[in-house]
Amino acid sequence: MKTIFDQIKIGNMPVKNRIVRSATFEMGGAENGKITPLLKEFYEELGQGDIGVLITGMMGVGPNSCLTTHMVKIYDDSFVNKVKDAIQTTQSYGTKVIVQIAHAGIKAMDIDEGEHPLGPSEMTSLPAEPALAMTKQDIQDLISNFAEAALKCKQAGADGIQIHGAHGYLLSQFLSPYYNKRTDEYGGTIENRARVYFEIYDAIRAKVGGDFPIWIKINTTDLVDNGLTEQESVWVCQELEKRGIDAIELSAGIGLNSKTSPAQRMTPDTPEGFFTEAAIRLADQIKTPVISTGGYRTQEAIESYLNKSNITAIGLSRPLICESNLIKRWKDGNKAKARCISCSKCFRVEKYGCPVFS
Repeated sequence: MKTIFDQIKIGNMPVKNRIVRSATFEMGGAENGKITPLLKEFYEELGQGDIGVLITGMMGVGPNSCLTTHMVKIYDDSFVNKVKDAIQTTQSYGTKVIVQIAHAGIKAMDIDEGEHPLGPSEMTSLPAEPALAMTKQDIQDLISNFAEAALKCKQAGADGIQIHGAHGYLLSQFLSPYYNKRTDEYGGTIENRARVYFEIYDAIRAKVGGDFPIWIKINTTDLVDNGLTEQESVWVCQELEKRGIDAIELSAGIGLNSKTSPAQRMTPDTPEGFFTEAAIRLADQIKTPVISTGGYRTQEAIESYLNKSNITAIGLSRPLICESNLIKRWKDGNKAKARCISCSKCFRVEKYGCPVFS
C-alpha cells in the first residue's frame, strides 16, 4: 500500500517521500531579479517541514523572461553563488531542490531589451504593452537561454530543473492554439506547436548530461475554448518520454481569469484533486513518473488517489504557503485537513506567505 511517506525514486533521483512542493511565486525572494536573503528563509522553512522535493518559484532564463522584477533572474551574474546557499540549506534537511526555469512570454512585465514582450504571435489586446511575434532567431536564442540556465542550476548544486511549460507562460503559449497563430514550423499542428519543447529539452540535455534530472510542468488542458486538448497533451508527454524526460507534473489552465486559473477556488463541498483524473489517465499511458498537482488538502485523499493509480507523487502549493510544516504535522500524527481555504490571497502579497493565517 502506498503512503505519502514512502521513500521512492522519481526518475533516477531518490526522494524521502511522495510530496512535492509545486512551484510557487516567491514575492520578496528577489529584488530587480537578484536573490534576497528571504529566499533562503522561505526554503529553509519548507525543508524543516519535511517535504520530499522543493520546486522553486519560476526563475527567468534570459532577457524579457520575467513576470516582474520580483522574479529571480538566472541570467544575473550573482545567481549561482546566491542560489547555491539557499539550495544547500534546503538539502541539509534531506529535501531535494528542483529549479523551475521559465519565460513569461507575453506576460512579461520586466523588459530588459526593447519595448515589448515577445510571444509566439503578435498580440495587441494585452493589459500592458502589446506583444510582438518572435522571429526564428528569437526562438533559437530562447532555446540557448534555457540550456544555459539549466547548466547554471546544475553548477549551483540543484538536484535538477523543471521546464515550465504550463499556465499560459511562453512555452504554454506556443503549445496553445489560443495564443499560437504562427504559420511556420512552430505553429499549426500539435507537432509544430510542441517543436520548441523538444528543441529546448534536447539542448538542455546536451548541456547538463544524461544523469541530471530534467522535469517538465505541462497543462493537460488550457481550460479555454480553442486551447490545448488533453489528447494533444498526452501526445506531447509521450514524445518527451521517448526523449528521456525524468518526470512530468500535470496541471491545467492559462490564467486568463478565475475559470482558467490553475489555482481553482475550493468550497467545503469541492472534491480534492482538480486535475487528478487526467493525471491518472496520463500515468496509465506512460512510464515516466507523473506528479499530480492541484486541490489536495488531506492525507486521506492523497493516499486514496495514490493507491488507485500509477501517479508517483503529489504536488502541493497553497497549503504549504499556509503551513510550511504541514507534511511534518501529518507525519507526527496530526492528520487534520490543511487549513488553507484556497482564497489565493497569498498570490497578492508583497512577501511570500499566507495573509489569512499569518
